Amino acid sequence: MELRTPFGCRDTLTREVRKRKALCRRILDVFDTFGFEEVSTPAMEYYQTYNQAFSSLEDRQMVKLFDENQDIVSLRIDMTVPIARLASTALRNAPAPLRLCYWSDVWKLRKALSGKAIQTSDCGVELVGSHDDLQILVCALETLRSVGLQNFRLELSDARLLENSARLVFDDPEEIETLASLCDKKSMVELEAFLKAHDLSEEAFRFFSNLPLLEGGFEALDEAEALAFDRGTKAVLDELRKTGKFLEQLGYGGMIGFDLGKLPHLNYYTGLIFEAFVPGASGAVLTGGRYDNLMEKFGTPMPAIGFGVKIDPLVSLLPDSDLRTKIVIAYPPEQALQAFQAAANMRNSFAVCLLEDSSLEGLETRREVRP
Repeated sequence: MELRTPFGCRDTLTREVRKRKALCRRILDVFDTFGFEEVSTPAMEYYQTYNQAFSSLEDRQMVKLFDENQDIVSLRIDMTVPIARLASTALRNAPAPLRLCYWSDVWKLRKALSGKAIQTSDCGVELVGSHDDLQILVCALETLRSVGLQNFRLELSDARLLENSARLVFDDPEEIETLASLCDKKSMVELEAFLKAHDLSEEAFRFFSNLPLLEGGFEALDEAEALAFDRGTKAVLDELRKTGKFLEQLGYGGMIGFDLGKLPHLNYYTGLIFEAFVPGASGAVLTGGRYDNLMEKFGTPMPAIGFGVKIDPLVSLLPDSDLRTKIVIAYPPEQALQAFQAAANMRNSFAVCLLEDSSLEGLETRREVRP
């Protein structure tokens, strides 16, 4: 039998483990300064919990198992749903808003040879019971700053930009979902064909066909406002403009932008959505948004917003951690007591390893540099 890890899984060696821990601790320190408290949820959730949260569940991505009662459980595919469940149960009577954070692994099945990992690590925050988007955005920006990478960009959008307009034009929710997917993927040829297959007004066709292309600075909002054909969409654009101006006044102007074709990958997002990108990373290193309807599905109606940091792509961009200097005390068996006592005295200042060596006549101490 060949000894190997399953597709999409890999071993993590010493130096990368240390980089990962240092990065996550740095991020959790930022969360702590914003008043978030760390929680931990089980690696498994009942399948029904996710089915209850999502109106359309991509269960092909879930690692599913059976418990002793033959109920279906799955390894968690994200952290927002488990924390929403936690907030609706153990923290149901806690005063709002809840400021919760986490450092956890999540699992999503991938196609073989896709190059995508099944098991990934996320650090994130969830602000449950608050309508305040700004403090979450500032926390996200300060988190990215703490990582020490250059030229990151936080791109803002809103799930309502398409939803408000599409509901005026399309009656079928599946058609709206298809439209959202084509816009998000920026599949311009397919999008044009989809729009031409429907009897749309000229202004509606122009808005939907241009939405995926509206990205950049505040000029993207100006273009969108000129194309928008309903008051609700214009009101959302005004909210985005005010949010961007506020962040600009706080000194984050060079770190933010807008991508109005960015639409929710998870169907529980209801308002502001955002992603952060860093040169050298193939995808977003931070994703988040507002999900005001999710808590209601668990019997506790409350507004909520949060984000998660993708640890794995960030670790690969960070410089290697410094080599560690360790003290090695080699000793003959008859001097084990003295060796252990010496090691105990030195461990306040150094990492100390013990090595029994019957060829020695006395204790020998040396330094070793290791990953």
